[in-house]
Amino acid sequence: MRLLKGNNSFVMNDLDALEKQISQQSIRPVDQWRPAHVGDIDIFIDAQGHWFHEGDLIQRQPLVKLFASILWYEQGQHYLVTPVEKLAIKVSDAPYIIQQADLIEDAWVVTTNTGEQVILDVEHAVELRLYKDQWLPYINVRFDLWARVNRSVYYQWVTLAMDESEQPMPLVLRSQGYEFQVAKED
Repeated sequence: MRLLKGNNSFVMNDLDALEKQISQQSIRPVDQWRPAHVGDIDIFIDAQGHWFHEGDLIQRQPLVKLFASILWYEQGQHYLVTPVEKLAIKVSDAPYIIQQADLIEDAWVVTTNTGEQVILDVEHAVELRLYKDQWLPYINVRFDLWARVNRSVYYQWVTLAMDESEQPMPLVLRSQGYEFQVAKED
């Protein structure tokens, strides 16, 4: 995690540039596509965010990024959607893993295992969910597609929240005025 904090124009320009870059990410309009053909495909995303086709790991990252860009979630099921077909896939936990978190000015910018970046806010909310008997942060990347925070980002967030908090619980952080909880007791 890189903490980039400050009031100088260099940092401000970095945040502005990053916001522009994020807004230009190629997000397919899967929310507008209503294909007639619906089926299944033997694709599985494991709990670590690895993609498999017919049991074999998909090793070509550009192909994983392409599939991730047409991912859709509807009524408890994940799909790959194009204008002509919608194919159900299996997802073990969350389709994305947050691998990096950067604090730029007062905004948390997170990066998924597929390279997609979001700035945490109400639209990209953080929610604690139980995973393997531990409450972990999940982030709404887009279209109700969630990413689980990886272990290193989780520990960094907890450490930072503990440093900022006067009480042991709840542990919270802020991103541009949006407050989110990073850990809780059972």
